[in-house]
Amino acid sequence: MNELEIIDFHGTRLPVVEVEGEPRVCLHRAFSAIGLDADRQVRNLRKRPWADIKPTAVTAVYAGQEHVKNMITSDVRTFLMALATIPVTRVAEHVRPILVAYQCEVARVIEKHFMRKRGEDLTNPHTFTWDEVSALLAQRYGMDLDTTALLRVLRDGGVLKQTNAPRKKYRDWFWFTGSAWNVHPHILPKLARSIAETRKVLGDLQAVQLEIQLNNAIAA
Repeated sequence: MNELEIIDFHGTRLPVVEVEGEPRVCLHRAFSAIGLDADRQVRNLRKRPWADIKPTAVTAVYAGQEHVKNMITSDVRTFLMALATIPVTRVAEHVRPILVAYQCEVARVIEKHFMRKRGEDLTNPHTFTWDEVSALLAQRYGMDLDTTALLRVLRDGGVLKQTNAPRKKYRDWFWFTGSAWNVHPHILPKLARSIAETRKVLGDLQAVQLEIQLNNAIAA
């Protein structure tokens, strides 16, 4: 049975469950733990074609009694992508520190929790592919760039080499999987700013307005 597990994280209680060997996040409780409007966030996720969400029968113990309750869950990547689309400056000030902590660390914390249970390797972090980065930049910052255009502007801006591998200065933004360079989730705002600055230098008139929007959407 899918038993509810609680991970203590930055003073919050993150509810997770393992379903057929895969860790999943109990969305309503997780968003509420951060201080977000859980119903609204779940509604938003239902509109995303990339979102892996579904009702899950979860077993939990209340007052010494075992109960089974249907909860809306998502895989870790969906939860992380949902958090990445929430601009820090658009949430209440008291929510910002915990939101940032979740955006930067929560996927790794969940992975460690379940990997320790299985005795698995802890060295591979959770990262975004270029297709996922492209989708997130469009959703969060209005940057309509397919993967080819995204890689090109990052090469033009000196972030990537012509081979699409990162230059030494930006190596810590990325993780090499053995076959591709993926992006660390907490780097998304820096990546967006780098793209906006490059487009501005190259004479993209829309980039000036975009930079103003980024100044409002990205915490310095």
